[in-house]
Amino acid sequence: MTNPYEDNPQAQPSPPNPYGQPGQTSPANPYVQPEQARPSPPNAQSGQFQPSGQPMPYGQQPYGAPPQEHPQGTLILIFGILGIFITIFAPIAWYLGNKAKKEVQASGVQYSNEQNISVGRMLGKIFTIIALVSIALTIIITIIVIAVGASQSG
Repeated sequence: MTNPYEDNPQAQPSPPNPYGQPGQTSPANPYVQPEQARPSPPNAQSGQFQPSGQPMPYGQQPYGAPPQEHPQGTLILIFGILGIFITIFAPIAWYLGNKAKKEVQASGVQYSNEQNISVGRMLGKIFTIIALVSIALTIIITIIVIAVGASQSG
């Protein structure tokens, strides 16, 4: 172990110079060996690269129109949300959602708002079932209250 405060410190080996020796020319890319060939980029027709050779930005299609929307997709979602507050809209959303789902499966077309159809349909189904259960419970509780009231009055 050496003393850093000594007048004559022992010579320690220096790390190698990452920039090479003076007078040497460095390659343009230090990570590529000169004998390695650069792979050719995929052609522009594959859709992976733009004509300039640059990759396509994420989520963008090079050609073609964007997928179309189902005409009732937004309506089904709105009816499903309204079914939370106004019960009559829940079964309508469920019915329209089932109908739209069958249309999508029969046509084979990919719609951009299929999620709206699915979410509206599920909301309609859930809140229709909740409404039916609450109506059944209300009827049962009403019958019990009437029966208890009649037995105590007479």
